[in-house]
Amino acid sequence: MEQQKKWKVVAARPGQNAVVLNIPADVCVLHRLIKGKIIITRPVTDDTAVLCGRYDGSDDMRPNRAWYGEDCSIRDVYHGTIVCIGQRNGDSGFSSLTDAETALYLMLYGKPGIH
Repeated sequence: MEQQKKWKVVAARPGQNAVVLNIPADVCVLHRLIKGKIIITRPVTDDTAVLCGRYDGSDDMRPNRAWYGEDCSIRDVYHGTIVCIGQRNGDSGFSSLTDAETALYLMLYGKPGIH
């Protein structure tokens, strides 16, 4: 029996510490985590993405984490659950975070709140 491919991601819900998850390599799983249409942002590296949902004002879309610009000022605020995932140049889709990328996202988004 073939083992299902997994993606290692960092997920952060509003008001909660971020967690490392190994999820099935399926965009539908990402939609369920984010609870809707996926918006792709690239605030950190060209090889990774931070996924979030479209802000709709619901309780699930409370302010979550800040998105910082190169000058370290707050550029925007993520609402709802965010998922940090690999997205390598040349890949047609998503991929697992490396150990170094996982550590970086846990450092950036590990604690809840807008800092």
